[in-house]
Amino acid sequence: MNTILGELGKSNKFVELIKNIEEKQSPIGISGLSNVGMLEIVASINEYAKKPVAIITYNEIQAKWIIENLQFFTDKAIYFPKKDIVTYDYVAESKDLPYARIEALNKLNSKRNYIFVTTIEAAMQKLPAKELLYKNILKFKVGEVHSLDKIKQDLVNLGYTRCDLIEGRGQFSLRGGILDISINDAIGVRIEFWGDEIDSIRNFNIVSQRSINALEKVEIEPAHEYILEKPIEEICKKVRKTIANDLQEDIIEQDIEQIKAGNYISKIDKYFDCFYDKQQTVIDYLNKNSIITFDEIRKIEQRAQNVIKDNDNLIKNLIEKGKVVPQAISNIQPFSRIEELVEESRKVTLYIEKQDNKVDRQAQNYNFSYRAINYFKSEIETLFTDIRKAQEQGKNIYVVVATKEKAKKLKEILEKENIICKIEEKLDKTIIVKSQEKIITIAIGKLTEGFENYDINQVVIAADELIEGGKKKKTFAHQAYKEGEKVVFADLKIGDYVVHKNYGIGIYIGVNTITADGTTKDYIKLKYQNDDILYVPTNQLDSIRKYNGGDAINPPINKLGSKDWRETKERVKKNLRAVARELIELYAKRDKAKGHAFSKDTPWQTQFEDQFPYQETDDQLRCIEEVKKDMESQKPMDRLLCGDVGYGKTEVAIRAAFKAVMDHKQVAYLVPTTVLAGQQYEEFKERMKDFPIKVEILNRFKSPKYQKEVIKKLALGEVDIVIGTHRLLSKDVEFKDIGLLIIDEEQRFGVKAKEKIKEYKANIDVLTMTATPIPRTMHMSVVGIRDMSVIYDPPQNRKPVQTYVLEYDQEVIKEAITKELERDGQVFYIFNNVENIQKKADDIARLVPEAKVSYAHGRMTGKEIEDIMQEFIEKNTNVLVCTTILESGIDIPNANTIIVENADRMGLAQLYQIRGRVGRSSRQAYAYITYKKDKMLAEVADKRLKAIKEFTEFGSGFKIAMRDLEIRGAGSLLGEIQSGHLEQVGYDTYCNLLDEVVKEMQGKEIEPDIDIQIDLNVTSYIPDEYISDSSQKIEIYQNIALCKNEQDIQNVVDEIIDRFGNMPGELENLLDIARIKYLAKPLYITKIASKKTSVVFTYDQKKFNVDIVRLVETYKNKVKFQPGVKPMITLNIGTTNERQILNDVMEFLKNQGEASKTKATK
Repeated sequence: MNTILGELGKSNKFVELIKNIEEKQSPIGISGLSNVGMLEIVASINEYAKKPVAIITYNEIQAKWIIENLQFFTDKAIYFPKKDIVTYDYVAESKDLPYARIEALNKLNSKRNYIFVTTIEAAMQKLPAKELLYKNILKFKVGEVHSLDKIKQDLVNLGYTRCDLIEGRGQFSLRGGILDISINDAIGVRIEFWGDEIDSIRNFNIVSQRSINALEKVEIEPAHEYILEKPIEEICKKVRKTIANDLQEDIIEQDIEQIKAGNYISKIDKYFDCFYDKQQTVIDYLNKNSIITFDEIRKIEQRAQNVIKDNDNLIKNLIEKGKVVPQAISNIQPFSRIEELVEESRKVTLYIEKQDNKVDRQAQNYNFSYRAINYFKSEIETLFTDIRKAQEQGKNIYVVVATKEKAKKLKEILEKENIICKIEEKLDKTIIVKSQEKIITIAIGKLTEGFENYDINQVVIAADELIEGGKKKKTFAHQAYKEGEKVVFADLKIGDYVVHKNYGIGIYIGVNTITADGTTKDYIKLKYQNDDILYVPTNQLDSIRKYNGGDAINPPINKLGSKDWRETKERVKKNLRAVARELIELYAKRDKAKGHAFSKDTPWQTQFEDQFPYQETDDQLRCIEEVKKDMESQKPMDRLLCGDVGYGKTEVAIRAAFKAVMDHKQVAYLVPTTVLAGQQYEEFKERMKDFPIKVEILNRFKSPKYQKEVIKKLALGEVDIVIGTHRLLSKDVEFKDIGLLIIDEEQRFGVKAKEKIKEYKANIDVLTMTATPIPRTMHMSVVGIRDMSVIYDPPQNRKPVQTYVLEYDQEVIKEAITKELERDGQVFYIFNNVENIQKKADDIARLVPEAKVSYAHGRMTGKEIEDIMQEFIEKNTNVLVCTTILESGIDIPNANTIIVENADRMGLAQLYQIRGRVGRSSRQAYAYITYKKDKMLAEVADKRLKAIKEFTEFGSGFKIAMRDLEIRGAGSLLGEIQSGHLEQVGYDTYCNLLDEVVKEMQGKEIEPDIDIQIDLNVTSYIPDEYISDSSQKIEIYQNIALCKNEQDIQNVVDEIIDRFGNMPGELENLLDIARIKYLAKPLYITKIASKKTSVVFTYDQKKFNVDIVRLVETYKNKVKFQPGVKPMITLNIGTTNERQILNDVMEFLKNQGEASKTKATK
């Protein structure tokens, strides 16, 4: 038990309260509490009465606040959010909310003791009955016998979907005797059967598909809350009976078709009563002995009334329009029914009130005496005084800070003031030592406010804000980002374009299994110009890549046997040489130049950085270090900082600027647009307000007089940091002593501005920033010619955007806009048609009269667009209709709804970027991705739509979109490359060529890549019985082909056995061929082929270096040497036994390898 809670045991009043709870005396009123004081009481009741507690509060904000602060007192808190009941049809929605709900219900079902937090709105909503949801829970234990067929059906009944490869929640897959079930987004359970018996159970990582740890037993709980109660046919009959008029008939018949097709989840709220005869509320899910706590009953009643009133209005509206009223809305329970349910369940009820508010119910009352304690940053002296006073009064004092580093810092500060204290990392000691001297306890945790409990002489102070301290807790990169680097072939589909490094661009037709001369092998079949076919052995899959060419949809296919592929590569290489030469010359020039070497960080710098209100990501910290290191060297810095919008680039720039000012240097921050200048100016000013630093702005929104004044101050050195548009590059702007230039989105400046920037780059430090994501592969190639820092990780605590994919419907649009405006938010409306955009803005203004609508598109002048954006930022307008988002760097945290019309015309990458515009604050954000059904071309649009649906779940669609974006980034990285070159050869070849060019220019030798042809009479392929899914088969073939050494092969073997079970002989042969390939490479062998009972090794004549004498000594008459243009050695094996062939060839290559090493050392 938490020590702070333990002290309540000394209060007679509290002990009596616990006794009454144990004797089930109810209801009980508790008053006189502070905000956090209430949580101390609730958590203590949970500990002392050893009974679960449910807190029902009045809204989501309060519920989340309770959860955040409860975590300091206990680790048993569970949060259950309300569901969004929508009145329109959608084809897909993002799953974060449904998963959060089922997770809470599953914990409720499996845990004996908990503190459950929910809102009155969630409590009023109906759920399927608890016994229905949990009657089919699956339990597995090593050694038990189960029928796999029955398990498959049971998993479907629990809401899991079968797929070939698990990518996220709510899925299962079965490969032979291996059953995978996902538990959440990151972790799954892998159950391996031996016949019908469970041989092993282990957790596995969903991204890497590799096992993590072994388990003895496991329970599989429902994947969502909508488990079916009866057969679909029966449900459809009931739905048909709800038809009330002709208007509804069509809609309901369409819904029935959808339900029959298995797309019933999105229809459940609409026909809830048809799906479920037995319904309950979350109150029925609570344990029998739960204590129910109402947090401020008056506010709860008020909220409940509002919910009912809003629903009544909504129902009226829907009826007027002849629409179907969702049954989940009409069967919401009034608050009086919730109270009755609590009474009927004979649960102990507590009514909690803050401060002196009286409990508004007939109840036995307990009045505790609490007060809230808050200190501001500047009040540290007051804190010392208060602590001394509290010590004199013999109070128990606890000071709470968030991290160990802050705790140590606080201890130092208090000890300087002669206040004795100790640090307790875990407050779980229940023994309270009665000593004469009251020692102050510094605890580690998070509380938003402190409190004093007069009944037990206890003071708890939340001092996190007071202590600038230590480094924040490190946040770790999302595993999926780290492991997502391996670009898998799993998404290679028939008809996709591929690039073969020797033959160019072709089309992937499929995998063919070919048997010849008694041996069976798999080949990848590719189609080229004039329907020519190329069969590529699977052991050469490393020479094929899926074609990626940015925006190119259909690249030209090459002709087999012609020179055009070689010539195309040469052309691209020539272009790259020119670009690389320029960069390398610049680099060399800068290497010789001398700039200002900034001093190491000052104490002020540390203090300034500690004031950053968020936790830095690992990437941010690394980039900050790289920038500072550059600034501290004599060479002028020229660093490129890449990272998506909102990933924290500005903070890196702010710290660099602060460092420059500490050395009495001036800083210029150059941005492409006036609006962005204004935003960055506000941010810089806010961050630097506690320091004597003068920040100014130069842009066209400022009067000529103001501009003149700023320019004068810059020349005199009275301005430290100036933020502005290209106005900063004008002739009249001169600095007294500029030391750092920061450029935001350099690619958006014109040629003249770029020339001027180049002049600056010669001898001052320059930091350039871009929001285009840069691919890692490209990053590696360019590392030698451009200093680069990349932020890959998104910031923590970004709320997922609730996304709906639906058919366009004016009513939905109206509801979405109204809902956002009611909470004083703003809306982006994406409409990609310049001709009709003004009409669309007028339509929206008519549809939602209270909206203040503006519109913008790319054909307006820069000035017009800026004025419109400024109006939007200043909240003078609240709906912005625009073509694709105009301002790349602009952050509008108040815009949290985005509506996309005709989404089927947009690429995934575009949608991903658009959706990233909302969800930038702590509010729930919504994205409505709409399409028009009637005009859609069946197949193409269907594919698009499927991709968009996948995209709501961050599955493979998300990876493709990211890759698409990165390819665009690749173009901008090396200055203005003609993207045509990238399209001609595809992204991967482009990167390889770039790599070669850079090495050439740096004078490094490029080893030509030898393609080893291996044609042994050995059956080597992956049988269909072992892996039936072709995309997973190709992924494994690719992993094998990419092996470079024994370590790689072992990793692949582990992965294959882990995912698919014991390997068949044919696959073991394939792995041995991969071993032969990497053993042959350093010996410059170009071909290894069977010839009757012998094997012939062909060598590269220029590199031939075999000790023939030693070879004959070792193998006697078993070897024959044939010199010539292609030197050959024939090894007589004397048998056609496949195992013998493979073993002898590997033995032969190992002997040669050792011989050449010995030769080299002599």
